[in-house]
Amino acid sequence: NSGEKGKRSAMSDSDSEASIPPPTSSLNDDGAVEVRPDVEQGSTTLMAQFETEAKLYDILYGTHRFPEDHGKQLSRRERKREGHISTTLTYGEIKFETFAELCHILKTRHGAMTAPGGVFVDIGCGIGKPVFSAALLHKFNRIVGIEILEDLYKVCIETMHLWTKSVKPVLGEEYTQEMQFSFLNNDALTVDWSDADIVFMNSTCFNRSLMVDLSVKAKALAPGALVVTTTKRLIGPAFDLLEELQMEESWGAATVYIQQRVER
Repeated sequence: NSGEKGKRSAMSDSDSEASIPPPTSSLNDDGAVEVRPDVEQGSTTLMAQFETEAKLYDILYGTHRFPEDHGKQLSRRERKREGHISTTLTYGEIKFETFAELCHILKTRHGAMTAPGGVFVDIGCGIGKPVFSAALLHKFNRIVGIEILEDLYKVCIETMHLWTKSVKPVLGEEYTQEMQFSFLNNDALTVDWSDADIVFMNSTCFNRSLMVDLSVKAKALAPGALVVTTTKRLIGPAFDLLEELQMEESWGAATVYIQQRVER
């Protein structure tokens, strides 16, 4: 939930050899995007490489801790309690398997995460699932989650403590020593995330006004930064569309857009 107010094991050298199908979209001779079939096959082979990461993710978000729809229920209760009627706060999540596949695509097709380091930012991070997924899948220097709903933000903080206690020791000091987490209970339009190398927005329920505002905000990103959105993409010539995919989210299949900040 981004809102409208004031929110590991490292990949191995063999990652690039995973069985992933070709991109589902490309630019034709006229520069138009051609969408090809959904990304489905290859996921099983890829997830076999991330078996350890998946088990660590389950420590953080498995059903032994809370129900699978915990974030959705928390969001619904807080929005009702506080009288938030904006549809931009509607809750949705991306699955770990889908996020792992997405990170692999960013690495192998778009040159991201080829070396340790970088900054990952999740706009409307909910209970933090993409944030900790990113931490498990790549050795980022800094990982930021921005969430406007306080109850969801509190789960992020609780999960960060669980990470420190139960996950970080498994990953080891060498992997985690330079990794910093930052969770902000704030509006993504009012905080600075211009240093991000990769920005993720689960933007299916964002309205056009918010997407326009986020597009303006994202112009502060450095050229080359990647922005991943769902259902709706950033607007304007400052962002090139690199790829369009169909991937599985908590509510079903969704279109995922990979865009890059360009200097124009």
